[in-house]
Amino acid sequence: MTGQAAGCIVVIMTEQDRAGPHFADRVVEAQKRKASVVVLGIDPQLDDAAAKGLPPSYELGKFCCEIVEACAPWVVAAKLQLAFFEARGLEGMRVFAEVAAFARGRGLLTIADAKRADVAHSAAAYAEAFLGSGELGCDAVTVNPYLGRDGVEPFLQRARADRGVFVLVRTSNPSAAEFQDLAAAEGALWEIVARKVADWGAPFVGQYGLSSVGAVVGATYPEQARRARQLMPRTLVLAPGYGAQGASAEDATAGARADGLGLLVNASRSLMYAWRQSGLGPGQAAALAAEKMRRELQQALAQSQTRAPAR
Repeated sequence: MTGQAAGCIVVIMTEQDRAGPHFADRVVEAQKRKASVVVLGIDPQLDDAAAKGLPPSYELGKFCCEIVEACAPWVVAAKLQLAFFEARGLEGMRVFAEVAAFARGRGLLTIADAKRADVAHSAAAYAEAFLGSGELGCDAVTVNPYLGRDGVEPFLQRARADRGVFVLVRTSNPSAAEFQDLAAAEGALWEIVARKVADWGAPFVGQYGLSSVGAVVGATYPEQARRARQLMPRTLVLAPGYGAQGASAEDATAGARADGLGLLVNASRSLMYAWRQSGLGPGQAAALAAEKMRRELQQALAQSQTRAPAR
């Protein structure tokens, strides 16, 4: 079923349409088809004193969908940051749903970057919102583990229905260490969370040896990313921080498995706003930036596999 939205021709999908194989297997198969680990972050910035969030003459939906269309050949997933849609009110959330549907229609997996969690009954409602069959439903969602297992369990249950969950483990922001690096008897707090994520994900491992219960581990901290891989050998890692936040391709690939799998690398502003530095249109500039990112990450992965000790 198709529909016309502002700037997007969207495919309206049913629960059966969205259902598919195991989430982590779908990720790996998409990566193999495109020789890519790139995730396009959809973060339509708000206006500030320095710049407008949208290009001249663009509406929100047109801008986001043009970027998705242009980058689709080079990326495996689109990660939609809820904050920038929620801040725009009802219209923003309507566009969120349209852009997610548009990305699925272009063959991309969709990740709702919601960072949600709550007491069990509220967490169940969040899980229904972002992993269910409604307008906001996506293939995967990011969640916060601070409430413990009962705040995460409703999301984990959706992994049984071929959805993905990315639990915040070691984030990319500068002040992450204030809490995440606190020492405990079992190691740093983030390491304790990493072990929990590995345990939570154990029942959801697919044919490629990766779980649909993944982890967010910032690309800006490569040493922690290597340690995270030791603690979570079967976990699919989503690594934000490449590009505008300063992580290099070598930093971003530090958390990959020895076979090059188990990693998704997100970039948002460096793709969506490449047009500001290039003089090209938003879509054309984003496509060139995404292809360059894909190539650099593949080269870094190949080099890391060459350096990896033989097993």
